[in-house]
Amino acid sequence: MLKTGYYDYIYKVDGEKIKLKPEKIFDASGVYLIVDKELKLIWIWSGSHSRLFHRYMAANWAGKLKTKKKFYNFKYEVIKQGLEPSEFRIIYKEIKENRTDLTYPGQSRKDSIKSKPLEEYVSRTSTTRIKTMDLLSDSIVISKSDKSRIKKILVEIKEMQSHIKYSIEHIQQRFTVIEKILGR
Repeated sequence: MLKTGYYDYIYKVDGEKIKLKPEKIFDASGVYLIVDKELKLIWIWSGSHSRLFHRYMAANWAGKLKTKKKFYNFKYEVIKQGLEPSEFRIIYKEIKENRTDLTYPGQSRKDSIKSKPLEEYVSRTSTTRIKTMDLLSDSIVISKSDKSRIKKILVEIKEMQSHIKYSIEHIQQRFTVIEKILGR
């Protein structure tokens, strides 16, 4: 079991509430908020079988956590199981290895990134990653991390499309019931 202080930065979405210090972490159907003090970031980790509603609630709770004094000016990022960026994989590894020597998520990163400034990790979205742009042929070469982010966005879009499709089908079924009631 990790030190109690470590779990003071991990929350699990439980319906419309969040639970501090969950018993189980990284359950495929769960959504978790993990505060990364080093990067001033609240990670919203969503399992591959998590519900859209829980991810929505996690984003709301991340906003609420940011208003608390100790997480003021933190940003948040939603990540999906299997598409975690390398900065988060350090935390994942800490938890899986049961690092009892740590007091907060991401603390082991200090040793592993001494050669890179933290600003490089925090502002990774503001740096230009397009290596080559050939305007004549419309081909763009992008980094692996950008490809991963694009895949993540496409997965989210497909999921939203399936929810919209389901909603439209459900609405159509309700209209059919109304038409039957009206005798049409």
